[in-house]
Amino acid sequence: MHKELTIENFKCFSEPTTITLGKINICLGCNSVGKSSVIQSFILIRQAFEKARLFKDTQVKKYHIQLNDIYGLQLGDSEHIKSSKVKDDITLKLDEYEYKLMSIAESPMEMEAANEYDVSVQSLREGIFSDGFYYLNAERTGPRNYQMIDSKTINHCGVYGENTMHLLNVLGTVSRVDSERCYNLDEGKTVSTLNKQVEYWMDYIIPGIEIRTDDVLELKVSKMTLRQPALDTDFLSPYNFGFGISYVLPIIVTGLIAERGSMILVENPEAHLHPKGQSHIGYFLAVMACSGIQVIVETHSEHVLNGIRIAALKNKVAPDDISINFFSLKKEGKNTRHMVEKINLDERMNLENWPEGFLDQEEEDLRTLRLLRSKGI
Repeated sequence: MHKELTIENFKCFSEPTTITLGKINICLGCNSVGKSSVIQSFILIRQAFEKARLFKDTQVKKYHIQLNDIYGLQLGDSEHIKSSKVKDDITLKLDEYEYKLMSIAESPMEMEAANEYDVSVQSLREGIFSDGFYYLNAERTGPRNYQMIDSKTINHCGVYGENTMHLLNVLGTVSRVDSERCYNLDEGKTVSTLNKQVEYWMDYIIPGIEIRTDDVLELKVSKMTLRQPALDTDFLSPYNFGFGISYVLPIIVTGLIAERGSMILVENPEAHLHPKGQSHIGYFLAVMACSGIQVIVETHSEHVLNGIRIAALKNKVAPDDISINFFSLKKEGKNTRHMVEKINLDERMNLENWPEGFLDQEEEDLRTLRLLRSKGI
């Protein structure tokens, strides 16, 4: 498991900024304060490692990595993502492994990654360096009747969830889920096949939905239909059920199929979910993190955080395995600095520090309402 990530000269992080990592990691804060930059840093490190592994039997120690159109990245020109015009390189350090990213004058949409590590060593076979690296973009695929079949991809849902239907159809009845990730085996839901565990967890997050997937091989597409058994409906198009199901399904499938020792990056798992569903997806991610997967979550939802805290009180994840990082802006004279503050939890899952701007909007709104009412408005 990775212990810390340090970022320097990348986007808003002009000075070396270190994020402490646990089994499950929550990045919280307002818009445009650096949360997505953390996710992008992991993706750039992953790219550099993939290139190093590709050339491991050669003398090549520097590799070109893409800033756009891979793992959903859209970073534009290399000169636009460096926070300093003086320093020429971006430094990304994961534990003891440091990567220097340099601009390439003739190819501004790429950067050169320098690597001096032997990619065959054991410590470079886990987490971001493992065969199991999964990233789910904030802009996941919404309701669709069909998804194109990618014959090369049956081991992950895709960056946007675009392979989820086919993966479920191929692996649903033959793949078994680790017992630690199974939903409440002690409550009689004892079937551990992937499709049944997806059904159980989906019912926990969005109750009352049944999923059916089929491959239409002659058209090279996968088809999904949904129904509500309690209402005795037929299987219908996903368009009849809104965005929540389509957005959360790839998260559940990815969590259940991820290999031990792997890493999952998830942006905005709360998207299109009711607050109860947001809490439950947080709980789900905590359970997955306690079964040998390192999870990185970028979110705006206090409900997701509370679901993780509930999982800890139910002994699904240890308090020390939770890392909460709050991203904010701090004014220093005429300058503004990006800050990352670790939020600590006690053994009862109480927040030990509560900086200004951290999940306090509800209290701010209630205070404003009381003030306006007192004025007779």
